Order: sequence, then structure tokens, then C-alpha cells
Amino acid sequence: MKLKLVILIPLYVICIFIFSSSQVIGQQGKLKMWYDKPATVWNEAVPIGNGRLGAMVFGDPVNEKIQLNEETFWSGGPSRNDNPDALNALSEVRRLIFQGKHKEAETLINEKIRARNLHGSMYQVIGGLNLYFKDHQN
Repeated sequence: MKLKLVILIPLYVICIFIFSSSQVIGQQGKLKMWYDKPATVWNEAVPIGNGRLGAMVFGDPVNEKIQLNEETFWSGGPSRNDNPDALNALSEVRRLIFQGKHKEAETLINEKIRARNLHGSMYQVIGGLNLYFKDHQN
């Protein structure tokens, strides 16, 4: 059962990603991005997505590596990173900012708007898609 989930979840995400982005494939755009070499580390890869599904494309024409992500895959468990006092403090923060009292606004933000318990959850990679294109060296 666990092996089936490991295989089925990435396949499900890939299918959703392909079908949700198929609407824009036929559109011709004037903007182009061009790179001289593929990304070697994650920070160099090109992020793509629609706000719910995402991927990092490394851009190697022979051995393409794509890391997939979906909005519900986070580290840790469910958590709340909000502060219940934030809404009541918002108008006062705005007033302080408009009066140029930025230090006071920052202090109030840190006390009333920032989350009380930061859980530090981060997006997790759902899976990696490695594509090899035989005889495609140039």
C-alpha cells in the first residue's frame, strides 16, 4: 500500500500540473527567457507554477531535472502562524506609518501582528522528474 502511494502521488501531481498548464501552451508570447547553461543548484533553477502547483526547472537539454511541489506539502504538522490581535492593531500601525513613526509601527507590528508561535514550516519537494533525451547532446 505504501509503495503504491509513493508511486501514485507524484504521478497524480504531474498529471494535474500538465493538464492545468495546457491552457497557455498555445498562446504566443513576446517575452522569452534564454540561458547559456543549465542550472547546477536549486537557486539557479527557473520556478514555474500557477500558485498551487509548482516546479523548479533546471534546463539541461540532455538530462532534465524538474523538482515538483504542491501547496499542501509542508514540513511538520498543521499549525497556525497568525496572531489573533493583528486585525485590531492594523489601523494603529497604518496611522503610525502615515505619520512617519516607523520605529513605533515596527514595535507594534512585532507585538501585535507577528505570529506568536512561528512553526517554521517549509514547502517540501513532492518528487523529482528526471528526463533523459537520448542523442540530444547539442
